[in-house]
Amino acid sequence: MTPTDDKAREETQAQYRFLVINLCRISGAIMLVVGLAVIARQAFGLPIAAGYVLFLVGMFDFLVVPVFLAKRWKSKPLS
Repeated sequence: MTPTDDKAREETQAQYRFLVINLCRISGAIMLVVGLAVIARQAFGLPIAAGYVLFLVGMFDFLVVPVFLAKRWKSKPLS
């Protein structure tokens, strides 16, 4: 591979990683909102316990998973 191919591949990989991290945040935010709706109004015919589970999983997905992925995918220094 030529250096330009490597650079283009790395750029594409970085874009996909950015997309995955943001999709994790968005899905976590959606789960948070749905969980709060279930807890507050028993929306969607779900029990309150399911609302708490959705809320906690959404909180984890929104706050912890993106940080873990960013640390795991962080590029190493060239030196």
